Amino acid sequence: MDAQFFLGANTPQGFVSYYNKWLNYNRLNRLFIIKGAPGNGKSSFMKRIAAKLEDQEREVILCSGDTSAWDGVYFSNLGVAFADGTPPHAMEPRYPLAVEMYLPLTQFVDDAAISRERKTAIFLQDSLREDYARLYRVLGAVKSLQDEQKALITDLDALEVLRRRTRGIIRREIKKGSGNGALRRRFLSAFSPDGAETLWDTVSLLADRVYELQDSYRQAHAVLSPVCTAALEAGSEVIACYDPFAPTTRPAHLILPEARLAFVSAPPKTPYPAEPFRRIRLDAAIPQPLLKSHRLRLRFLKKTENALLDDVNGILAGIAERHRQLEDLYNPHVDFSGVRALADAYAGKILADWEKQQ
Repeated sequence: MDAQFFLGANTPQGFVSYYNKWLNYNRLNRLFIIKGAPGNGKSSFMKRIAAKLEDQEREVILCSGDTSAWDGVYFSNLGVAFADGTPPHAMEPRYPLAVEMYLPLTQFVDDAAISRERKTAIFLQDSLREDYARLYRVLGAVKSLQDEQKALITDLDALEVLRRRTRGIIRREIKKGSGNGALRRRFLSAFSPDGAETLWDTVSLLADRVYELQDSYRQAHAVLSPVCTAALEAGSEVIACYDPFAPTTRPAHLILPEARLAFVSAPPKTPYPAEPFRRIRLDAAIPQPLLKSHRLRLRFLKKTENALLDDVNGILAGIAERHRQLEDLYNPHVDFSGVRALADAYAGKILADWEKQQ
């Protein structure tokens, strides 16, 4: 099973990308930045190479809008990665040819045929931009509702209880690591037409012990942020998976692969699907009189939030349909046999180069 993550997410701030912080250049021999059109076979190209290199350890980056599609793959023992470098997660070389190379797949597209469909292509692309702008507005409204809920239940005594609990966890679990501490930024959750999706299998793959933080009001970062800081100071590698509603500041999950340890957060109604090592009910720290005094307001805010999240799912379904229409427009004019042959050639060269180094 592959370790799977998202490197980009649709958020109230727009599309937030960690693609340019994905790879450790000290361990990277080659990054191939794939450029191509919609439906050009970028994801299929990477999957075919992975099939040819099936015995190699790898990390797979999924498309946050379509988890059946790949946006990247990294073969860690080979030091070789491939990434879809087209918007919204556009990538450009930092060290051209020394590390990164462009890998254009547009050579397999009949551009004259696509040009004849230019009006439809322009309409679909412009429609997508409008759909995404609407999506980000609705996500912003959801975050406002969440922020109000959190403000209503915030209590200084409850926060001190969480701090004490967190200090105890750090004393028990954070041991001196073998390195200087390294933070790897990822997303474990993303929005899809079917609702929020979390890649729980990755947690099971990388961790034997999992702390589950049951959390209705997005308080988990009060525990996760200090744990993350302590682990980094101890020299551990930390995979910090951020909350799409606070994609640069608020971790929602932590994985410490060297220790085979993870901390995940989830609301009680959709818990971590496996049996956790420990379960911490963050909601229990909230004083009951405080919850009772705001019961009606909290119920209204949560109901409104859920209605807007349904709207998010509908917008994403429309976006997925636009993408499908774009791919249907391009697909008939792509030489997929050429794409497959190129993938086979790259897979063969990568293996040959690796064997020479052994």
